[in-house]
Amino acid sequence: MKNGISLLSTGMLMLVSPMLYAAEPKFSIVPKAGSVTAMLLPANFTETVHYKVTNNTRLTRTLTMVPITGVSQVLSGANICGNPFTLSSGESCTLSLTINGSKIPAAGIQGGPVICKTNGPNNDNPDPFLCSQPKTANVLAVSTTSKGQHAYVANQLGNSVSFCQVNPVTGLLSQCAITATGTDGVEGVGFNPANKLFYSANLTASTITVCDVNHATGALSACVNAGGSGFSQPDAVAFSPDGSIFYTANVGGSVSACLVDSVTGQLSSCVNNTSVTFGAPSDMALNKAGTLAYVSNRGNSTVSVCNVSGQTVSSCNNLSGSLFDAPEGVTLSPSGLHAYIANAENGKVIVCDVRQDGTGLLDNCAATHGQFHGTGNVAFNNLGTLAYVPNQLINTVFTCDVMPVTGKLSKCKPSLDTGFDGPSGVVVN
Repeated sequence: MKNGISLLSTGMLMLVSPMLYAAEPKFSIVPKAGSVTAMLLPANFTETVHYKVTNNTRLTRTLTMVPITGVSQVLSGANICGNPFTLSSGESCTLSLTINGSKIPAAGIQGGPVICKTNGPNNDNPDPFLCSQPKTANVLAVSTTSKGQHAYVANQLGNSVSFCQVNPVTGLLSQCAITATGTDGVEGVGFNPANKLFYSANLTASTITVCDVNHATGALSACVNAGGSGFSQPDAVAFSPDGSIFYTANVGGSVSACLVDSVTGQLSSCVNNTSVTFGAPSDMALNKAGTLAYVSNRGNSTVSVCNVSGQTVSSCNNLSGSLFDAPEGVTLSPSGLHAYIANAENGKVIVCDVRQDGTGLLDNCAATHGQFHGTGNVAFNNLGTLAYVPNQLINTVFTCDVMPVTGKLSKCKPSLDTGFDGPSGVVVN
């Protein structure tokens, strides 16, 4: 805004409106491929929309966008429209907009972006008598909702962690960015029960990393070695219900259990449970009560169901069967009714019922959908309605619907976003 003139006044919009839907707009404004203009945006998310703006008049025009509350214009990049920007007849540029969920009015956004010629050489305010906006189907239609979830993806080959926004309607991932680096051979990822600290199990380095979590943005920071000892290619992150004990499966052949500092998250007094025989355990999960541990044994194609008491893991039932083929990941559904075993050898995801009789044993196991490949685990949103399956072969994460009764996966599709490098472990928070 210049010269102290508000560009969002009712009068301004009324003057502009007769020009907006002309059969042949003076300035065409068309969403670029992949841009979604209608969305439900959580308050802690941002989203980016790109439009192609073309000057259809016979004259060179200096143009500007009518400001929209909660929307900012990106001004850097190849062929990006400036503020203001000049286009000759037939010339185009990309109008790149960032929508901030925390700044959108309660009523949302219904319309725009409106592009107008400026008033003159020394006045960059829009001229309301020469404006255009997209076709009705392509205008911004944004409403807000409460806080959304993020997906955190361990990039085993990239030694980093990506975090992505989870679309609250489709479950697809967007705005993925690297948020933690230097995690050597990271595979297992997870949060402590209070969701205040993020942990990664770094198989290559045989270390555990702990990071602070920015609850406004989801970004990780201040990542440091969590300490502890006795790890041998750790490949899992699990906690007791109160967060006082950290557990990990060591591919070297054991399960470690460490005490957790309630403030710093540092690990100490680790116990290496070597009295139980595992077969290259590559992942583990605990039930909600913290009394049972599920360990996937890649080395002998079994799944162990073990009793847990404090730092002691014992009395394991080793479950085998033709469906388990070098099981790499094991995850329990949020309800605790189903277990998901990801096979490294044949790329299948196996879903099993979890007995609710106190034994926690697995029944009715069957292959389900989900294009798994690699060294990771399946993850779920907080409602248990969507599953996320990593695929290292093609560097993507698949999103699947979860059948509410059987727990089977269906309608799996690529989550669209990119930037993953050997995705293995996934967690949604």
